[in-house]
Amino acid sequence: MPAPRPQPRHPAAPEPPQPALPDKLPPPPPVCELRPQTRPVFDRLRLAGTVCAFEPVEGHGDAEITRLAGLQHGHVHLEQLRAAGIGRHALAHRVRGGWLRQVYRRVYALYGRQATLPGRCMAAALHLSGDGVVTGRAAAQLWGPLDTTQTPTDEDPIDVLLVGRTAAPAPGIRIHRSQSLARQDVRRRDGIPAASPARTLLDLAGQLDVLELEAVLAAAARLRLVRAAELADVTARNPRARGVARLRALAEGAAAPRDTRSVYERRLLRLLAAAELPLPLTNVRVAGALVDGFWPELGLVLEVDGWRHHHQRDQFERDRLRDQIQVAAGHRTLRVTAWQIDHHPYALVARVATVIARLRAGGSGSGAPAGG
Repeated sequence: MPAPRPQPRHPAAPEPPQPALPDKLPPPPPVCELRPQTRPVFDRLRLAGTVCAFEPVEGHGDAEITRLAGLQHGHVHLEQLRAAGIGRHALAHRVRGGWLRQVYRRVYALYGRQATLPGRCMAAALHLSGDGVVTGRAAAQLWGPLDTTQTPTDEDPIDVLLVGRTAAPAPGIRIHRSQSLARQDVRRRDGIPAASPARTLLDLAGQLDVLELEAVLAAAARLRLVRAAELADVTARNPRARGVARLRALAEGAAAPRDTRSVYERRLLRLLAAAELPLPLTNVRVAGALVDGFWPELGLVLEVDGWRHHHQRDQFERDRLRDQIQVAAGHRTLRVTAWQIDHHPYALVARVATVIARLRAGGSGSGAPAGG
């Protein structure tokens, strides 16, 4: 048998040059535990409840979690994490590494997101898994009709309306329960499931006093958030709701709601009403300027000044210019301070009564605008 012919030897191909290593290697990406066996079940998952649904899951891994958190004010639900392929161990790894922070039992916040009111509202809505909406002061702040003295603080709980079931209490959330919720009472504000402006006003009617509720109602009308027909509808559908009679009286009253924009304006009005003095028009334009109060029959302008907003030089100059414009228009300006309202309310009311009496009698009072 002839010997096998030797095979020709080909020279080995040259190896490609190796790229130079950088001075500093980037950190390795976080471990992502994908679960292929459950992907067909969770693909395109849309977390939904009896009231609303949240953003559907369309991908896998950390990129999808980042996308969802960007649409949900920095928060994700546990079911969304599972649908994106983040298993139990991968989730624990991210929590230990600080990439995710547990806010509620099934709600997590993405690393680096600051706690904001919209974020807290979205976390509360996610906690209900689509079975409720944000309401109360938090919803009113989302819609915009609250003044700075009514804005909820970081310590105030988020009011939510839970429909058709119960839920365990959670820190930072105040749960109100309802057997049903009409579709027209559910809206979205910046992606957050929230009660409609009309339903929010109804829920606030049981929490605010008359002047506070009147201020919110006036602001909602000024911002064109709610119509009279919507208020009539929500009060008719909820005849036994707390505060519904108060809201109906304000909405159906002949006079427009009194527009006040600070707690001190409302405190002063209460003092004047208790003393049976005539109440001024509030937050109206006089001689081209928006003033806190005005008695048109007396030609008297009322300004309520707090130290927080009126101690700067530019505000000081603007206040004096406004006074000069009012004097040029034939009006007098009476300035009162928040400190006087807090510490000397009865003496303040006595001085206001004296000014009103002199102007009614045709006297000139003092030669210059009255100061607080």
